[in-house]
Amino acid sequence: MTDLGLTSFRFEDPWLLVLLAVVLAGLSLSMIRGRRPAGGLLFPSLGLLPATRPGWRIRLRWVLVALRGAALVMFVVALARPQIVRASVESVSEGIDVVLAIDVSGSMSEAGFAGSTKIDAVKRVVHDFLGGLKNDRVGIVIFSGEAVVLGPPTLDYAASQKLVAPIDTGTLAGGTAIGTGLATAINVLRDSDAKSRLVILLTDGENNSGDISPIDASNMAKLLDVKVYTIGAVTVAANPDKDVATDSVDEQLMRKIAEQTGGHYYSVTDENSLAEVYREIESLEKSRVGARDFTDYQEAHLGFLALGAALLFVEVALAATLFRRTP
Repeated sequence: MTDLGLTSFRFEDPWLLVLLAVVLAGLSLSMIRGRRPAGGLLFPSLGLLPATRPGWRIRLRWVLVALRGAALVMFVVALARPQIVRASVESVSEGIDVVLAIDVSGSMSEAGFAGSTKIDAVKRVVHDFLGGLKNDRVGIVIFSGEAVVLGPPTLDYAASQKLVAPIDTGTLAGGTAIGTGLATAINVLRDSDAKSRLVILLTDGENNSGDISPIDASNMAKLLDVKVYTIGAVTVAANPDKDVATDSVDEQLMRKIAEQTGGHYYSVTDENSLAEVYREIESLEKSRVGARDFTDYQEAHLGFLALGAALLFVEVALAATLFRRTP
């Protein structure tokens, strides 16, 4: 999600701004009238008076007109009800909440994916997969004889990549507890409010440890409306007649878990096919994770009204003191 703070300015009654034309016309008329003699004294001859230039008070009387005009403009603007608009936008994003459950049992350290160990190949694929995401929240769970949550679903893909980098086999209890790994991943999504929640579980073996059976974990996923996509990382050995899978992946169980929860089972034999599977699953599952727009209107007319009143007060005060006329 992306939050954007947007600030703009608007008028609730912009049509009242036409009164500015009336103000302009009034100011023009006032300036014209100001140039006419307003009064005088009878004197026998102007030649008897000393020649003088107009004083600074006379030369600056235009300030009174400017102050009055500015005050009237402020009043008209206040009448049009100016408003400061503050918008908080949570962007619309098509995404999912997904947990990657990765088998880190001892067999994952064996070579098999084009000369690379399976765990190294998985880490490279997951790293690239995370780097290509935009709006999907991703969590990480690793399991062997037990399961550990490395991180909950997040949009911080760089942080998730750092969590995946040091993953290695032999860090957890021995064995392959598929049910425990799946149940742990499902529990991470328990409080998720995304419309589409799924677990992508990768293993290269069969369930042989743990207190939770894979079927029980699958039933839990179905109850919580979490889809489970299963991936069997199969090592293929060359044979004179044909390539033969040498792993003991319980494909029947993996297929059953996936079908029961609305997912799909994939069998991969190399790094490229694994990368394609992750991309395919991500493209299949898209759901709105939240989009809301909040707009707040703050009245600003009081400021203009106060400024107009202040300008008018200054104009009246100056007209009664410094610029007072005595005809």
